[in-house]
Amino acid sequence: MEILPLAPKVTANGAGNKTTVSRAQVVYVCATADVLITNDTTGATLQMHENQAMVIHKDSHDHLFAGNANAHFTKIAFPRG
Repeated sequence: MEILPLAPKVTANGAGNKTTVSRAQVVYVCATADVLITNDTTGATLQMHENQAMVIHKDSHDHLFAGNANAHFTKIAFPRG
């Protein structure tokens, strides 16, 4: 998969630190340990395991946060491949 980062990574440890990830519509998420990812706007949750990565599609105004500091969020262009 080809990934083009568009902004520096951010962390969002807890609901008080929720972020739009620079108003991203496509976010690359990398987990360094088990963590629960929540879309605060929609209420959706995703469980990630250690050393797992995923791409999340969201509205630009949606806020994401992680259950701990073990997730890194990066705004990316739509992935190819």
